[in-house]
Amino acid sequence: MKDAAIEGWAIDMKDCTNRAQHYHDLALEFLVLTRIKTAADIKETYRMMGQHYLARARAELARAKTGASATNVEIASGPALAQSS
Repeated sequence: MKDAAIEGWAIDMKDCTNRAQHYHDLALEFLVLTRIKTAADIKETYRMMGQHYLARARAELARAKTGASATNVEIASGPALAQSS
């Protein structure tokens, strides 16, 4: 029974890592779109979506490292994400 619990935990951690990578890839796609010459409001939408997915990626990575729920992880605010990316 203990082995099944460990195996379930390992699968969950792999899922967290996969989700984090997926969210990170989405964030990069949206942040690249902000460099395209288009209307300012569309660029802002892409920027916000990029920051959103970057925050989700960070939360999933934190969840994978600590085993905590992603909703319990403190996520950096929008301006802090813009400075770090």
